[in-house]
Amino acid sequence: MLELILDTMLPGDAALDMPPASALDFEAYQLRHHAFDQVEAFVTMLGGVAQERFGQRFDQLDATQRLAAINACKVVNVRVFSSFLTHVMRAYYTDRRVLKQASAGAVPPFPAGNELDTDDWTILEPVYLRGTIWRSTDSL
Repeated sequence: MLELILDTMLPGDAALDMPPASALDFEAYQLRHHAFDQVEAFVTMLGGVAQERFGQRFDQLDATQRLAAINACKVVNVRVFSSFLTHVMRAYYTDRRVLKQASAGAVPPFPAGNELDTDDWTILEPVYLRGTIWRSTDSL
């Protein structure tokens, strides 16, 4: 069932040659990061939400219902949902295959990693020249 949850959240993209989340070794990630309890808590919560909202087990739902059940978990327990989501995203976006396909590399974006173009701060000049647009609270 965990693979179905992962693929519902990150189904991959054939056009970009991005693998689905189930293609990753999420169990190894859980071992490295001691995430079994958080994952189990989410899976249990999701099973309850699917049964309560749709009257079926999660694996019996169609794709739209599965996504709705996952999203409904935010309301039930945002901490459990956020913890699980963080682990899923971290596992996916640190996988070598995903990084290679995304052309991101393994370096941090800042400060010594990927270079950013310099911003054109002159676009804010009209706002600065407009002057103060609030009234002073001293007169109140």
